[in-house]
Amino acid sequence: MIRFSIMLSFAVAMLLAVPAHAGSVSGKIRLANVSTPAANQAAGEKENVVIWLEGAHDSKPPDTTIKISQRSLQFSPDFAIAVKGQKVEMPNDDDVVHNVYSFTGLNQFNLGLYAKGESRTVVFDQTGIVDVFCSIHHQMHARVFVVPTKYFANGMPGHSFTLTDVPPGKYVLKAWHQRSHMMEKTIIVPATGTVTADINLEAGAQPASMARQ
Repeated sequence: MIRFSIMLSFAVAMLLAVPAHAGSVSGKIRLANVSTPAANQAAGEKENVVIWLEGAHDSKPPDTTIKISQRSLQFSPDFAIAVKGQKVEMPNDDDVVHNVYSFTGLNQFNLGLYAKGESRTVVFDQTGIVDVFCSIHHQMHARVFVVPTKYFANGMPGHSFTLTDVPPGKYVLKAWHQRSHMMEKTIIVPATGTVTADINLEAGAQPASMARQ
């Protein structure tokens, strides 16, 4: 009887965790009149495109923690996406001391000096791009893109993206690419099934803060 009660409680919890009705958003990412610099092509640099939804169903940040390590005098990864309010852990896996900091807008922080095996955690309260550096090793640079909701994806030009388990309703679909104008379009997510919304980006400079605060 006790075992049955535990199983029933688990099933109820799973049902509560997943929306009773949820749809998906998918599409293709295209860049118009945006050329990849030769230096980036030679280095095989990843062209990050961040896609997210803004609407009435914005949610609290995930309990999971994003991790950006300091390794071989570099940040790994050097690009990450975090939900507003989500914890970002920055462990030092190098044999030298680091001092991780950012002077970006309202997301400024300074984690101080810390050695191998130690870690610091930061939480970003504002959306947009955050540039992260080490005050000791000037070649170290990472970027964190802070989105306002858990309904996001990291894509690449020429590839497809999918956002799943989205509650039905009206949203603004946004897309960011560092050398393109930000794209916005209004979409309606169905209670079931998938809505197709292609991303078409055009050349243009991006400001440091472009998501909703």
